[in-house]
Amino acid sequence: MGAALGQVARSYRSRAKWNQESETGTITSVGVLMSEQRNLGAELKAQIEADFRKATNLPPSELETVLAPYLGPLREMLEQILTVRRAWFSWVEENRETFVRVGQVVHEVTERVGTFLVAMDEASQRFAATLREVERLADCGWTVPTELTVSELIDFLGSPDAEAAAAFLIQRLDSMDSDWSHMEARLCGDTHLAEFQTVLPQCFRAIRRGDYAIAVPNLIAMLERTIQTLNKESLHASTDVLKTLRAKGVIAVKAQEDLFCGAIWLSLLKVVSSLWENLPLNIPDSAGLSRHGVQHGRTEPPNTKTEVVRLLNTLETALALHELLSEDREFAIKESNGSKKMQPAFALIRANFFLPRGRHQLADASAEEDSEAGI
Repeated sequence: MGAALGQVARSYRSRAKWNQESETGTITSVGVLMSEQRNLGAELKAQIEADFRKATNLPPSELETVLAPYLGPLREMLEQILTVRRAWFSWVEENRETFVRVGQVVHEVTERVGTFLVAMDEASQRFAATLREVERLADCGWTVPTELTVSELIDFLGSPDAEAAAAFLIQRLDSMDSDWSHMEARLCGDTHLAEFQTVLPQCFRAIRRGDYAIAVPNLIAMLERTIQTLNKESLHASTDVLKTLRAKGVIAVKAQEDLFCGAIWLSLLKVVSSLWENLPLNIPDSAGLSRHGVQHGRTEPPNTKTEVVRLLNTLETALALHELLSEDREFAIKESNGSKKMQPAFALIRANFFLPRGRHQLADASAEEDSEAGI
């Protein structure tokens, strides 16, 4: 029994000595000691209980003989425990300034994180409010332009009417893609337009010449096919475009899992509903662009840059909806999970990752061209 206690005391003594040589060893030594104590605990408890039960029946003259093996090791072990405690408190005191500095850093980081979260919440709420303008502009004939950056999109959604919206996009197109080459590359590289690889470049050649009316029927056909293929493959032959996009339909429900995708779906539904609207027998001179009028030969296609930009913008929006619906939905927030209040933040994050659409493909293509040029 005395040997077991002596072993514990020697363990404390060796750890205390080691602590004097290394400050950082203090924490480790305490853990090691605790482990050693646990290993000997059961043996010590059983032996001590047995010896003390025996001692209770002995006369006082014989108690010293029974307790003698414990007293020395116990005294030594307690001394070493006190040594470890003193080393621990000494280490804490010597490093107090470090603890204070760490605490200050943690406080500063916490304040900065808090400031960021407040700013993020404010920006998210502003973005959510801006997205509510989508329906107003869609009623004017303009879908969400996904070729813009988030800041440009916010500016566009502030357009007071259809004329201002058109002027914004045309000015942006003239300054960023005056020869239409970026848009052409973006559309030609989209797999959902793979069936139109002959006519698509011809449309852009006509547009560059100012022969906009030539491109209109083909762009409407591309838009129709793009929307049809939003359905599952077995329904790709469906010609009911409005049924595909209808509210509470499969596409609508999936799109509305987050505010950003939902805004894109809503704008497309509104514009396409107007474009696919049935024409009266007597078509008024003021009638706007009509899919049925153009494709059934009842009206001549418009020959204006504004209408071509509007059609191309709608086509890009439909392709964006395809892309968003096929993504992994890391940012999808459903009302049932109690996190509806986080929808604006996730909408802003998703928009910043996604917009402008096609930037990654164009960047990859440019890098590939540069690589080939360098060979």
